[in-house]
Amino acid sequence: MAENTNQVVSNEDKVPFSKKLAYAAGGPVDILGVWVMVSIAYQVFNFELKMPPTYVAIILMSLRLWDGVMDPLMGWISDNFRSKWGRRRPFILVGAILAGLTYPLIWWFPTDMSQEGIMFWVIGFGILFYTCFTVWAMPYQSMLMEMTPDYNERTRVAEIRGYFQTVAGFFNGWVWWLSMLPIFFIDGVASPVNGMRYISIIIAVIILVMGVIPAIFVKERYYETDLIQNQKKVKLTDSLRETFSNKPFIILCLLTLFFLLGTSIFDSYGRYVGTYYVLGGDWNEGAKFAGYGTFVYTGFSFLFIPLFRKLSEKIGKPKVLMISMIIVVVAVTTTWWTFTPDNPWLMLMNTAFIGAGYAGLWLMIPSMQVDVVDYDELKTGERREGSFASIFSWVLKFSFVIGFMISGPVIEMTGFDANLNGNQAEGVYDIMRIGFLVIPIVSLLIAILLLRKFPITAEKASEIRVQLEERRGKV
Repeated sequence: MAENTNQVVSNEDKVPFSKKLAYAAGGPVDILGVWVMVSIAYQVFNFELKMPPTYVAIILMSLRLWDGVMDPLMGWISDNFRSKWGRRRPFILVGAILAGLTYPLIWWFPTDMSQEGIMFWVIGFGILFYTCFTVWAMPYQSMLMEMTPDYNERTRVAEIRGYFQTVAGFFNGWVWWLSMLPIFFIDGVASPVNGMRYISIIIAVIILVMGVIPAIFVKERYYETDLIQNQKKVKLTDSLRETFSNKPFIILCLLTLFFLLGTSIFDSYGRYVGTYYVLGGDWNEGAKFAGYGTFVYTGFSFLFIPLFRKLSEKIGKPKVLMISMIIVVVAVTTTWWTFTPDNPWLMLMNTAFIGAGYAGLWLMIPSMQVDVVDYDELKTGERREGSFASIFSWVLKFSFVIGFMISGPVIEMTGFDANLNGNQAEGVYDIMRIGFLVIPIVSLLIAILLLRKFPITAEKASEIRVQLEERRGKV
């Protein structure tokens, strides 16, 4: 049954298209700053440098654990900060500059170092970068929650950002292939390590240029109201306690964790199963198919973002997210037949499903998160966008990395050896394929069950807004 989602957005609730574009400009920074490292780590450190997968998992996990400290701290700081420029904008400006300057340092490690030395280099400079990146990211993500009080307009803002992020995801999908271009060869041999050194400089420029745009052109709608100006500073411990006592937020975090855990295992396993089982261990073919998959993923994402946005205004956000999750379950289930050496092109069918499913996820989750903040304001009388953005951001990144962390040791447990390329021991591929199928499906089904418990429908969100405006007026 369709929900009454109040499709007509009043003029006072609308965000001008220019402001939507200015905010969306930061979307690629959010994607490239985090996910390039996640998507290329195994190719660089395991495939080329022959690090054990467990070492790669340690790198990724260490950086996310650091985020677990910095994200909530930065969210709390920006919630309590006051200046004539706002709570978020000064941090967005400074954070973008610092993050752009420090990003390349992660990749410019001496190649003659030991594997352990390289691991500690990447972790050390990764911590430096992600500290600077957090100064930008938490206020940026919080800003989305302050742009409009309207249930559907929030999704429309997320829609525009979704297009920008999809373009960044397209670039991300080709990073492995780009890193192996002949211009980056060392002694005539492809080197993703050397390629990433120079690609990191390009990414740094994107961070510097696009990261500052929201700080310059986006206004903090809630900041000038009495609600924020008279709001007392909240202790970090009190803020964390209140955040974790918010039932809809906990449900949203848990379902996101299991959804992304499943898809990150699917992605990391997919690179191994696709490159070694389907393509016989051919890196070049693996990189090309990753690029082809990016075309398919991007195309289906662009197709489904507007479809899901319109559908959400008819049936509500949770139901659209449920559809997205089911699409991803179909993508995982069919891999047993589509990941086959007899026809490698069938792998792209799964990528199409993933592109459609992710379009719904990245569109609905941020908008639902804003609804949770309204629920919290009704309960506490405070606007703590930074606290919610920081905890959710960490859960988001932690979900992916837990998946990659699990994938590394599990891949080793199957008996896989990167030094053998496509000539793995008998039975290894069968075990890998079973894990590739079973683990993600279990995780995704748990996410679906959790989504059924999410309480904020369109009607509930409308009731919350009415109560808030009766108490503190319109914003």
